Amino acid sequence: MEAGIVSIFKEMVTLFAIVGVGYGAKKARFMNDQFDRMLSRLVINLALPGMILGSVLTADALPPREEILVTLALSCASYGVLLAVAYGFTTILRIPDGHRGVYRFMLCFGNVGFIGYPVLSAIFGPEALIYAAVFNLPFNFFVFTVGAWFLTQDTDGDVKVQTSWRTFVTPVMLSCVAAMALTLAGIHHAPILGDALSNLGSITTPAALLIIGSSLANMPVRDLLGGPRLWACAAFRLLVTPVIIWAVFHWFVPAGLLLSICIVISGMPVATNGTMLCYQYGGNSRVMAQGTFVTTVLALVSIPVLVAFVSWVG
Repeated sequence: MEAGIVSIFKEMVTLFAIVGVGYGAKKARFMNDQFDRMLSRLVINLALPGMILGSVLTADALPPREEILVTLALSCASYGVLLAVAYGFTTILRIPDGHRGVYRFMLCFGNVGFIGYPVLSAIFGPEALIYAAVFNLPFNFFVFTVGAWFLTQDTDGDVKVQTSWRTFVTPVMLSCVAAMALTLAGIHHAPILGDALSNLGSITTPAALLIIGSSLANMPVRDLLGGPRLWACAAFRLLVTPVIIWAVFHWFVPAGLLLSICIVISGMPVATNGTMLCYQYGGNSRVMAQGTFVTTVLALVSIPVLVAFVSWVG
């Protein structure tokens, strides 16, 4: 377990390093706001769909269909709880108009791929990752439908983005539906196509981190850490939400791998693709970048606490 925590720490340092490169690139004028928006569109419409489909088509094996259905159902139910938590938090803390969508996004959607998978692997071993990948399929669907809708309710300027059902019929959403269909059909090994899609998707994480760093460079240094509401949201996201998830689900989900995956994923830092989505859907990219940065910094402390909690209840 100690070696696993060291591995997680290295992942976090890697994340900060790439964010730092993005910060320096903006200051050195290698990146600007227009480039950030164009890179975001490229990643969201091409690289991310490739990553989603590639994760299925490069899998060596899948769980039995019954376990897949249970995993998908638990994942969907957990996002229902997170949605209720997000609305309750923003109401109680009186988050102002123009920021509510970003706060709700931050409370619902965590960084599963870059941080969650290494944490799960460190706790339970590599065999847990196939279940985590199935559990994460609804994340990709909800983040680009519900999450995108959250962000359209905020403004990063003077005009809100006009939405219709077509707004959410995107390459990412279609790739999520296709990935779920392939998983349920037991189709998971297409070496050439899967490897090509996976390689295309490999640019997603570094590009997202560069965009976060570039967004942070738009702020004075004193504003990088945000204010009291942001820190309350970060603490809630990292420490309180996993307890709520456990309190709700431990009554009818047996203690074990699936419940533990659900708890761990609910305590990850804010998803790195949030800032990219703000550029695409008009959300407040400043607050999103602050939230991503702060939760990732605090995760250096919160993840060992989360690991101890999961070990205790699981």
